[in-house]
Amino acid sequence: MNEIERTTLGDSCDFFNGKAHEKAIDAKGKYIVVNSKFISTEGKIIKRTKKQMFPLFKDDIVMVMSDVPNGKALAKCFIIDKDDAYSLNQRICCIRSKEFDTKYLYYQLNRHEHFLAFNNGENQTNLRKGDILDCPLIKPSLDEQRRIASELELAMSETRKLENIFQKKFDMVEELRAAIHRRAFENELIEIE
Repeated sequence: MNEIERTTLGDSCDFFNGKAHEKAIDAKGKYIVVNSKFISTEGKIIKRTKKQMFPLFKDDIVMVMSDVPNGKALAKCFIIDKDDAYSLNQRICCIRSKEFDTKYLYYQLNRHEHFLAFNNGENQTNLRKGDILDCPLIKPSLDEQRRIASELELAMSETRKLENIFQKKFDMVEELRAAIHRRAFENELIEIE
């Protein structure tokens, strides 16, 4: 049986804060600014900069440290996919570890209940460095971490397939509803006996 160790982020990972990029935003910049919008949209909405104020590297995990009350971005994580392409913005942290498989750590940290408990539903939540370093983590062997991450990847892949199927069906229902609505106003509906 594998030995499972309980640890904290502070005891098993390196933590870094991002830098303010607001005055350095440049649509023609080489680097993508990793901010909360970038992370919460899984990299779909981007801002750029010519200045790489805090370089990120492949397999870095970045996490949103600040959000509005009951927001969906707090503690959301993203895995950096390549070197020399990103710069870390303020209120976003970077987590690196040699003790964890990157994907396993990502799945464990992403929207972790420890971080979400700081959201009181009334004020903006700002996670402090100490709050983050105190996050409890479960650390099985690296082989077990890889096995768990692989199973989670497979489950997430299947979930995405189902989401796509349901989205297509939902879109078809919406098209049907719009067609019925349009025909009703064009007096083209027929009575069914």
